[in-house]
Amino acid sequence: MKALTVSTNIALGEEEELSRKEIAATLIFALVLGFGLFLVAPVLGTKGLGSLIGSSIQNPIIFNLVEGVIRIAIFVAYLVGITFLSKDIKRFFAYHGAEHKAIKVYERGEELVPQNARKLDTSHVRCGTSFVLYVLVLSILIFSLLGVEGWLYMLVSRIIVIPIVAGLAFEFIMWSARHQDSGLVRALVWPGLQMQKLTTREPSDDMVEVAMASLGKVLAMEKESRIEADEATSKLVI
Repeated sequence: MKALTVSTNIALGEEEELSRKEIAATLIFALVLGFGLFLVAPVLGTKGLGSLIGSSIQNPIIFNLVEGVIRIAIFVAYLVGITFLSKDIKRFFAYHGAEHKAIKVYERGEELVPQNARKLDTSHVRCGTSFVLYVLVLSILIFSLLGVEGWLYMLVSRIIVIPIVAGLAFEFIMWSARHQDSGLVRALVWPGLQMQKLTTREPSDDMVEVAMASLGKVLAMEKESRIEADEATSKLVI
């Protein structure tokens, strides 16, 4: 949020900078929207589907499978919708692709120049889009253990369990990044890489240059932090 706030205020200019209240309101709205779209709507939608076919879905596995499919469909529809509704989002997604390319060039040990990024695609195994997809898929499995007692219980239990699901998804995405030579791992991460086609666009060279400059700044800060830590450690040893 801090990084996005800085970026937004630079884009708006000094006269239109967002206040803390506006930032807080935006964050609260985003949380409420996310809660409604990805927790409330799938649960109520699955119950509504059961009523439509004349029989409630009592089997936890079937219920959560249907709920999970609805949740993933909402996520995909949301990404497609914001892409068509906003030109700024398309530009944002192009910078997302530039970020991936910059990271790929760095991980290949090549010089951080746009020319080295042209031959690379815009996907990355550790992308946040893949992470969200893994959360949605894992939630189907984890939520199946919670039962289908009542809609209020289901919502509260899901909120409580979400951090566990997110933790598992994070560990999976980091594990898969270390085992990309495995055919099984490549098959498991393939859906996430395909999903990234919705959240990335082919960037221009100047976008890649911005991403590489940003990465270079982060690397420099990281190196400086390591030097300071080493100096502090050496003083303790002395």
